[in-house]
Amino acid sequence: MYFLIDFENVGSEGLKGAEYLLKEDTVIIFFSRACEQIHQGCLHQIMESFCRLDICKLKKTGKNGLDFYIATKAGEIFGSGYSGKAAIVSKDRGFTAVRDYWRCRGKVFREVILGTNVEQCILSANENRIRTTQIREKLRPVKLETEFARYEERMRIRKILEKEFADTAYEEKLGSIQGLMEKGAGKKILYLDSVKTFGKRDGLEIYRRVKRVAV
Repeated sequence: MYFLIDFENVGSEGLKGAEYLLKEDTVIIFFSRACEQIHQGCLHQIMESFCRLDICKLKKTGKNGLDFYIATKAGEIFGSGYSGKAAIVSKDRGFTAVRDYWRCRGKVFREVILGTNVEQCILSANENRIRTTQIREKLRPVKLETEFARYEERMRIRKILEKEFADTAYEEKLGSIQGLMEKGAGKKILYLDSVKTFGKRDGLEIYRRVKRVAV
């Protein structure tokens, strides 16, 4: 999937969701002298995805200059024979014309997606991929009171574990230990998971302590 970033319009906020990029994606950032700086964390996420990254700087300042660059690039992409989806990341509603053009004149398998950030575009593309499911799950509405009750229970268990493993070699592993407990499995599964995760010697010691405080 192509992501054409109207960086002058959305800035680094438009790169929200960059952690979901895949190596087969292509990200092209369109920018000008008015917006040459990017948040390091966003750029790092793009690079860590190993997707193809390209940048395109506006040569001459002019009204809607970057918009024309992006629209031209979309035509170039589909004109080269690409069959898939190209997302334009921008708050500019003018790009609806580009989307509508390809809906009317393009092939069924060529589509322009519009969104204000990468995450939103991935969701709108409705791909049959794990990343779409992950984003939907993250955005799924939940009841605040129910989730707060779960939080309080996690904090209660955390305090018990901190007391039990205080001044031991396992203090730094509390996150993983608590993760095993929160699976809610029986003692046999807890034992097997402890040994598998931490090795026989450490796993046995951790299981012995966890079994003692498990409530």
